[in-house]
Amino acid sequence: MALSEKDRIGWGILGLGRIANTFADCLQYVSDGYVAAAGSRSIEKSREFCEKFGGTPYGSYAEMLEDPDVDVVYVATPHMVHEENVVAAAEAGKAILCEKPFSINLGQTRRMIDAAKANDVFLMEGLWSRFFPAWQYAKKLVHSGDIGEIEAIHSTTCWGKKDLDASNRLLNPDLSGGALLDAGIYSLAANTFIMGTETPKVSSTMRIGRTGVDETTSLMLDYGGKTASLITCSIFGWSFDTEIICEKATVYIPRHRNPDTVIIRKRIQGIPVVKGEEESLSFPFENEGFQFEAAHVQKCLREGLMESPEAPLAETMLLSQICTETRERAGFVYPFE
Repeated sequence: MALSEKDRIGWGILGLGRIANTFADCLQYVSDGYVAAAGSRSIEKSREFCEKFGGTPYGSYAEMLEDPDVDVVYVATPHMVHEENVVAAAEAGKAILCEKPFSINLGQTRRMIDAAKANDVFLMEGLWSRFFPAWQYAKKLVHSGDIGEIEAIHSTTCWGKKDLDASNRLLNPDLSGGALLDAGIYSLAANTFIMGTETPKVSSTMRIGRTGVDETTSLMLDYGGKTASLITCSIFGWSFDTEIICEKATVYIPRHRNPDTVIIRKRIQGIPVVKGEEESLSFPFENEGFQFEAAHVQKCLREGLMESPEAPLAETMLLSQICTETRERAGFVYPFE
């Protein structure tokens, strides 16, 4: 049966950590989607997961990928094994939503996309933030032309972690730790959501910490002198905002990761008006908001698409290229690469 004809689309959850639990919980807000199966290396963990969210538990990823009720796979494993998981799902003929960051490097990204195309399956990077109503509104406003050309974008993603043990995933090079891939992807994707897939000239600085991963990374993206974007990401510090500066107004998203607010600050001849005249718009949502991303994927599947027009594979390639080249400039290579 074609997916366009199915009453509900079945999700297979591959990897059952914290984010997988959150995603599955959010599926309750998607009327035509449900958890069909869960795959883990531990059958006990799968059973516990399915007791909460439904579906058939499996003690291996391979078994889950054989389940005919699974229409689309949500890959929620650590990003160091995304390539292996995505290729296996593609070869099993399943549509795929792969959690970000999509991969470790550009070579992996190319192989993952090639596998999806070779097997004629849908593939999308889990850039969930952009599907929130707040981000959808911000993009529409910026691209409407009503507030003029984009002059600059500033975006920060800093986790605010303190006193982390050296074995912590974020600091562990064997677990693909570091600020750029884990935190920077949010700000980079916020930038490309607005700027599209035009390739900018990138300069960057990267501070490598005591464990050998980048603890803080900053990037400047130059779009031919038209627009400049400043991206800052860190394991430490605390900041999650994006500011899109246009000729007539600045669009400010105070929490771009899962936003519920957009603030419009008008400008007169390039100068911001007094703060009291800014407009704050509210976009409330239920739970953690993964339902917006899931609903979008299901819409794509029902339309027979092989990639998302909102998160195209060309953008995933660009994001991967920027991250790979940024690490190369700093000489930062993971032990397993």
